[in-house]
Amino acid sequence: MNTHLDFLHDPAGNLGIEDVAAHAYAEQFHNTGAADFSKGLTTDVYWLRVRILNQANAAHPWFLQLIGQEDASVAVYLQADLPSLATPPTRLEPQPYFLYHTYPLPLASQTAYTLYIRLHNQNAALLGNAHFKQAEQRVNIHSVVFGVLLAGCLLALGVYNGILAFNLRDRNFAWLAAFILAIMLKLTQYTGLFQQYIRVSEQYAFLYSALGYLCIISYLAFFRHLLGTRSYLPYLDKVFAGIFWLAVVMMLGSPWLPFDLYVINVLALLSGVITLLAIWRLRRLQIPRIHKLNWAFFVLIGGLLPTVLNTLGISLGFNDHLNLSLTGVTLFVLLLSTVQADHVRRLREETASANAANKAKGDFLTTMSHELRTPMNAVVGAGVLLQDTALTPQQRSYVDKLEIAARHMLTLIGNILDVARIEQQALHLEKISFDLNAIATELEILFARQAVDKGLAFNIHAPADSVWLQGDPTRLKQILVNLLGNAIKFTERGSVECTLVVGKKSEEGLPVTFSVTDSGIGITPQQQVHLFQPFSQADSSTSRRYGGSGLGLAISAQLVRQMGGELSVESSPGQGSSFSFTLEFPVVEIIPATQSPASIAPRTLPDAHILLVDDDVLNQFFAQAILEKLGMRVTVADSGAAAIQQAQQQDFAMVLMDVSMPGMDGYETTQQIRQFKPAAALPIIALTAHAIEGERERCFTAGMDDFLSKPYQLWDLQQILQRWLR
Repeated sequence: MNTHLDFLHDPAGNLGIEDVAAHAYAEQFHNTGAADFSKGLTTDVYWLRVRILNQANAAHPWFLQLIGQEDASVAVYLQADLPSLATPPTRLEPQPYFLYHTYPLPLASQTAYTLYIRLHNQNAALLGNAHFKQAEQRVNIHSVVFGVLLAGCLLALGVYNGILAFNLRDRNFAWLAAFILAIMLKLTQYTGLFQQYIRVSEQYAFLYSALGYLCIISYLAFFRHLLGTRSYLPYLDKVFAGIFWLAVVMMLGSPWLPFDLYVINVLALLSGVITLLAIWRLRRLQIPRIHKLNWAFFVLIGGLLPTVLNTLGISLGFNDHLNLSLTGVTLFVLLLSTVQADHVRRLREETASANAANKAKGDFLTTMSHELRTPMNAVVGAGVLLQDTALTPQQRSYVDKLEIAARHMLTLIGNILDVARIEQQALHLEKISFDLNAIATELEILFARQAVDKGLAFNIHAPADSVWLQGDPTRLKQILVNLLGNAIKFTERGSVECTLVVGKKSEEGLPVTFSVTDSGIGITPQQQVHLFQPFSQADSSTSRRYGGSGLGLAISAQLVRQMGGELSVESSPGQGSSFSFTLEFPVVEIIPATQSPASIAPRTLPDAHILLVDDDVLNQFFAQAILEKLGMRVTVADSGAAAIQQAQQQDFAMVLMDVSMPGMDGYETTQQIRQFKPAAALPIIALTAHAIEGERERCFTAGMDDFLSKPYQLWDLQQILQRWLR
């Protein structure tokens, strides 16, 4: 075999084997002067020619291997040089299941041949490294086994992270799994494992390019989330995003774009540099995962550096660069898996800690609400008793102010409790029939006097006829009360309007748009950002001047969201504000027969004997006084044991049972009484300051018949007595 390659330039790629093998082109081949051929980056076609003389007396199997052109389009032709007979060139088929393009050479003994090789590479540099080997030299079994072991490790890691992504519903585990699997498949370009199952062909060019871009895409997505660049490094995050989308575009265009290998290398290098820069910037934040990432990149650089130096012509004294690089990449992704697992573990611990703190806060708010409601019951009771006594005008003014303060305190307690319910996702909405027009009427009664007292024009625009819907009227009214209360509070002059607009009925229901508009102080765009957060007001001066806790809008926004809408605001400083939201309600086809409370004539209560069970002395005093004012005879028990003893010794028409007592609480006391007094013989009414979700059901489960929340009004107690006394 001649040691120098001949080459022919075919810029248009129009020449066929018949052309280059003809005598007209035989003299146009140029000698390379070396055993290798290299043309760098080019999309042109080149033909190589090699003269072979097989001087062996017996036939031996020989093979041609083209090194470094795995993603090139290759065609190999062999022509026997027989002086007596002109034979056409024969195209050789590649032998499958080998890393490099491998072609069997059917060489007869004592025969001369001409070998033609057509090369076309749009993805990498065009090289012509032709190696002639015998059968036993085609495969290095040690390299194959090592490649299989590394591929197995990567496959296991990829599948493991994919399973974690599915089970934990964690997107970053999915990106890591995609990165590892893409790395595994991309590395088969250098280990030959993939070729053990799929024939080597020029389609590999597109496949390997797509895998390279997929490695970059998944790598960038993984590290953006892991490093939190969107929060910590927004400027670098834009660079990450830019490279990410550039890689996506390049991957989609890879079948038509040349030199993908170099583009992939540039993007990979740029991605690595940006990641290292982000890690360096994040060191000052003392993020725990940064230390492990430092080790991961140290291992990766240590594995790839000898290969890079060898490419630049700098030898480190050993030749097994490929296996060292593969080992470095495998250890790198293994360390990434541990970093991601540790990151998720820390996030879950922080989430659990935050949930525990949130639950503790909710429990505290609930407990404090109960502790506040209990003395408020005594305050309200004192006000009720005082109103029915002979008072001077000055004293009556004091009592009226006492009632206003008590109602304000109850509203604040209710708001705090609603915040706790919402944060614990324990607030549930009712689905009952209600008249939209009736809600508008109630709102007008509630706020018309307040508006007139401030000199404001007050209007409610609602449908003239009744509109019966299904939903939670109490919560809907709470939202509108909060909005109207704020509108009147923050408006010094002008008007306040509430509009209820009913839309067209659809399959989802009947849309109703609610809006509250005022001509008050207005809200700046900066203040609107935090407007719907708990305990938030426009600024501290607003709180000092107008008062309030800043809970109303936060609760209203959450309630609207839970009902399926979104509370929005339009406002300018000094120009007033407009709050609006739209909700869909199912329409009530059969209108229920209703009777307003005002039309119900209270009947005369019988002279009944009531057992009052309460451990608080003040609550005992005021509840007993109100009951006696209503004509009842009252026996007081200050504990569960005393209540059981009284129920066994006397006959009572009703028991008013406080549920929160030391020792034996109201639930256990009721269960004990029910063992000898069935519900038909003795109704038991729960008195509770626990205005939390599920309290009513808990009382009914214990054997109680009805529920009265503290602090209660005279009208509430009167209704209970009329309902249960016979």
